[in-house]
Amino acid sequence: MKVAEILSKAQAMGVRLRLDGDIVKIAGPTKSVASIKPEIAAHKPAIVSYLRAAANEPGERNDCPVSADGGAFMPWCAPVTPAQVAAWQAELLELIEEIADSECWSRAALDEVLIRAIRGPLSDLRPNLGYFRERVVEIEAERRARQLIASRTWRAGKDFDNRRA
Repeated sequence: MKVAEILSKAQAMGVRLRLDGDIVKIAGPTKSVASIKPEIAAHKPAIVSYLRAAANEPGERNDCPVSADGGAFMPWCAPVTPAQVAAWQAELLELIEEIADSECWSRAALDEVLIRAIRGPLSDLRPNLGYFRERVVEIEAERRARQLIASRTWRAGKDFDNRRA
């Protein structure tokens, strides 16, 4: 069995692995840990190498240390799970596309902003979400204001026409 298969199986069982020096720390449900522990022990050197390599790849973790529960550790906020990061990234991309549609961005401009959002550091994710959420609210307020002005102008224009007659 390959290391990636063992780690995938462990993750599916709710078992988390982390390195403490050369020791593989295992956490999760007791029965799951007990059932997968022999496979981990049989492939320990390969698993240690894999975890050590993964810990040194900034692209996998976006230069962010990992907390004991497997989530990204950011000192300015609570630990974040990979699923939460993925949800935030998906929301950010939706917000950017919504703004691009509203402001009629070119495809090249949209692609540039999306690439920067996707490849940006994890530390930029929350501030970007805040900015783009506020921008969507502003765009919606501007749209409503234009509609209100248009509806009032139409009524006023009709009254002005009657005055001239």
